[in-house]
Amino acid sequence: MNLGLLDPFEQDFPEVIEDTLENGPAVTVRFNRRGTLLAAGCSDGTIIIWDFDTRGVSRTLIGHVKIVTSLSWARNGRHLLSSSRDWSCIVWDLITGTKLHTIRFDTPILNAQFHPKNNSVFIAALHQEKPVIVDFSNGIKRSPITDTTQDEGSTEQNVAPSSSTQAQWTLVVTFDRQGKKIYMGTNRGHISVVDSEVRSLLYEFRPTTSAIKAIQFSRKGREIVVNANDRMIRLFAVKEEGPPEQLHKFQDLVDRIQWNQCCFSNDADYVIGGSGHQTKHNIYIWDKIGGNLVKILEGPKEPLEDIAWHPIRPIVASVSSYGRIHIWATNYQENWSAFAPDFTELEENIDYEEHEDEFDIVPEEEAMKSRQEDEDVLIDVTTIETVNPFNDSDDDDGELETFYLPLLPSDQQDQELLHQKHHHLRQHHRRYLGNHHNYAHGHRQHRHVQGQGSSLKYEILSSSPSERGHSMRHDVVDHPVERERERERERERERERVRVRDREQDRDIDFHERDRERDQDQDHEDLHRKKRRSDDEDLEVNDGNKHGHGYENGSSSSLNGHHGHNYDREQRKRPEDHSRSIERQR
Repeated sequence: MNLGLLDPFEQDFPEVIEDTLENGPAVTVRFNRRGTLLAAGCSDGTIIIWDFDTRGVSRTLIGHVKIVTSLSWARNGRHLLSSSRDWSCIVWDLITGTKLHTIRFDTPILNAQFHPKNNSVFIAALHQEKPVIVDFSNGIKRSPITDTTQDEGSTEQNVAPSSSTQAQWTLVVTFDRQGKKIYMGTNRGHISVVDSEVRSLLYEFRPTTSAIKAIQFSRKGREIVVNANDRMIRLFAVKEEGPPEQLHKFQDLVDRIQWNQCCFSNDADYVIGGSGHQTKHNIYIWDKIGGNLVKILEGPKEPLEDIAWHPIRPIVASVSSYGRIHIWATNYQENWSAFAPDFTELEENIDYEEHEDEFDIVPEEEAMKSRQEDEDVLIDVTTIETVNPFNDSDDDDGELETFYLPLLPSDQQDQELLHQKHHHLRQHHRRYLGNHHNYAHGHRQHRHVQGQGSSLKYEILSSSPSERGHSMRHDVVDHPVERERERERERERERERVRVRDREQDRDIDFHERDRERDQDQDHEDLHRKKRRSDDEDLEVNDGNKHGHGYENGSSSSLNGHHGHNYDREQRKRPEDHSRSIERQR
């Protein structure tokens, strides 16, 4: 994507659902630092990595056995941290699609987050236990974020009296944008700020008496939003020293619904909240400065689980309870004037006034001069200008980032590559040993020989010297393995010769059988012809007696007055019977 071509005056919040991603029952989503990849955690423990430009699946990570509770991208874009209710956190290497580290705890993990600067450090909030910080740069080292026992109500005066009897547990932990401070939200509404280097508690404030569900920082780290269980989203301004200052409260004054998730827009001009309504998929957008409601995005009738704003573009990814990921984007309209700067679109017809010199004839010399002046302008096509309008507040440390993931070869491709490798090694080994002769069986030529009678014979002509009775002498190889292989090849060639000889004998037997069957068929046909001829003669004799013709000893008498004619049986044969007899004699 060319960031220099982005329209700075386009609408900066989404309006419609542009696409829907479906691949597994997703429950949480997170964009990487540049918005080129989208990670989705599923309820069955599977993690899907989407290429956001092509909307295709780049990786499918299988490691957890229960629902994924949180996802966090490393700064380099290569590693992904996932936490689950199966009491484990997994650090994934996305280039290879494998597990880099698996850290197991004694309780389910509520959420976990990478350090913004250090790719080997992350923090995790545990169920009914103290949050921990994990460093796996040199082995896996776990330690509590702070060992200081928090004196409930010592720093705030709005502590409820009945809260002293309740246990306090950390539900959410997060780093600030520099990674110098850790913000922890508890089930009693406290937010503690801890120095990440010395692990000491800096200050604590209590914006609400209900449980803290989420803490999100803006892209530049100057503001935070806090989602609590009291149906309100609070906006705070972060100070260098002292607790944050509350700016606005956002809530639904009509339905008074809970908020499942909240976050900032890419430029931190808007605060968005995902409603927890059971039958609606609504996203509320508020103005950060004025605190007024700007837009309500109404989606399908599916409860909303999680939302994430694209870090660069005005795009929102929302997750429904059905596992679908809806992509919200701006409603782009066609602007044909962008293709021709001199073209102006008109809403209605207007009266055009012709300029005085619009259709004047310009001399050819002046036209050529103006064209030459335009061509003399030098255009620099080698200098690369850095375009980074969405730079972070923190300085880049020059570390290489992974924006896109390469394709992993499938199992079939692995087998093909392995087969090619073995074939190459075998060819190289044969060339090294000097065996340049052809181990395949010699080409056999069959010559047809006309035999006596109807029998056919074949003569085998071999182009291989070994099959003509000559032995081929190979290069001298002292290796016993090669000698054994050569003997095995000789035995195989001998078995092949035996198989060829057996096939030839079977073929000769088949020829004799076919000749015998053909002779039997010819004999049966001759017998059938003789029987049919005798039947015809008997029929003629019966017809003659019926009409008064008597045949005795070769003589006959006619009732029509024809006397003295003697008829012989052989002379009264029909022409076709005569031809059959000649054919039989032949």
